[in-house]
Amino acid sequence: MPNKATVSGILMDATLAPVAEGKIIATLHGSDVFDNGLRIVTQKVEATTDAAGAWSLDLIVNGEGDSAATTWTIEGYNQYVAKVFEVKSLFIATDQAITLGDLEKTSPQNLKAAQAAGVSRLIVVDDFREYEDLPASQKRATDIVLVKGA
Repeated sequence: MPNKATVSGILMDATLAPVAEGKIIATLHGSDVFDNGLRIVTQKVEATTDAAGAWSLDLIVNGEGDSAATTWTIEGYNQYVAKVFEVKSLFIATDQAITLGDLEKTSPQNLKAAQAAGVSRLIVVDDFREYEDLPASQKRATDIVLVKGA
């Protein structure tokens, strides 16, 4: 069973006002190699924003196969079903909780690292123990761990 990471954020409009009752839709697409077999990976996950525009989704970690090529697209819609934002090519490297902003910053580097085994991944954590507690299949010797602290 694949691991999942909790991705969270706050949906805001162009005036930076939070959007209540908005919709966040995340779509996983791509393929990966697991146990010497190619698997097509797809999933769609949705969440509704609360009164403060906050949302969170549990998304499959797409960095656990041998040559991960899967990515997430996350779209946000306001209460009138008008698209507020779209972010493509998001790559979740571990099952750590992460904000959408941090995920946007780390995704390009981590997707490249998944495709080229010698490249370092950037893992953002609040405490180094979070990284240490990951299963061995989610850690690499070349990982760079950024501890945000409290």
